[in-house]
Amino acid sequence: MIIQIDPLDTLFFKDSRPFTMSEETWAKGIFPPYPSVIYGALRSAYFADHTEDLKKANEVGDPTAGLKIRGLYFLNRQDDEIYLPLPLDCVMEKGAGNSVSLLQMKELSGIVSSCPTRYVLKGGGDVENVEEGLINKKALNEYLKCSKESFSSVIRLSDMVLTEPKVGISIDKKKGRAAEGMLYRIGTKRLNKLCLVVDFEGLELPEHGMMKLGGEGKAVSYRRIGLSQPVVDNYSSTNSKFKVYLSTPAFFTNGWLPGWIDQKTLVGKIGNIEVELLTAAIAKPSSIGGFDMKTQKPKPMRKTVPAGSVYYFEIQDGSFQDALDAFNQRPISDFNPEQGFGVAYVGGV
Repeated sequence: MIIQIDPLDTLFFKDSRPFTMSEETWAKGIFPPYPSVIYGALRSAYFADHTEDLKKANEVGDPTAGLKIRGLYFLNRQDDEIYLPLPLDCVMEKGAGNSVSLLQMKELSGIVSSCPTRYVLKGGGDVENVEEGLINKKALNEYLKCSKESFSSVIRLSDMVLTEPKVGISIDKKKGRAAEGMLYRIGTKRLNKLCLVVDFEGLELPEHGMMKLGGEGKAVSYRRIGLSQPVVDNYSSTNSKFKVYLSTPAFFTNGWLPGWIDQKTLVGKIGNIEVELLTAAIAKPSSIGGFDMKTQKPKPMRKTVPAGSVYYFEIQDGSFQDALDAFNQRPISDFNPEQGFGVAYVGGV
């Protein structure tokens, strides 16, 4: 099932920093929300329509236990195009406007380095990362198929989402007035030009409806949609090298390194394929936690590899089809893959 989510007001998604009343006054908002937030909203929407099943939540027989998020996308209302996070091996030359180009893989030789991989990614000139970059579906397919080395259809989240500070104060219920020292401000987000698209399975919702989303429980509308074409086209390759692009953040056992890859040899097996990690393009990790409503305690904080990260592999045993079977449009996160963490796509090199 694929749904489009349209906010009716500003939304608030808090970052991982603590926000305790009377201790902090400013809560920073982020966008997009983590996949776990969308996952929780879908489950809550189901239970809102099936209150008789609420007692089964997180228990044996939970009707939402089979929910799996297969993809999270952005829909640009201006051109009606699907967008995804810009791959981090795409960089911008200073002064190049909205055009980005691919970094080239170069073998490390003749130098002493702490870099654990045999290759690094290098640009041809003075380049920089594109903060919060998005790329449309057509350009992403060209990127994955290696049919182009530069792309001009790049937009920034900051140009599509407006931050609106909201000031509030806690109320002393006993005295019926504002509580002293409880003034706070949060950074809400207004999605003027974007909406969210969620591809999931294992849960049936009505064709359209309302749900709550975000820290303030604001109402959003949703409706079932159909995509005219798949987000990523099928293709084949005879090259022994390939890349894996993460469209959503991923939890890996060894920080930036998936748990199935040996930390010394950088060789690992997943599914029917054995590969060697050649290099990677990753950015600063972000921490994701949450709050467990059942235990009324904070969830453990974990660092994630950010969306847009790219891993380059060489096949040691297996085929390109085995790579597609193991990675393509599959959540490869070591933790919580069913929530949509680590949704990957395979590309050529």
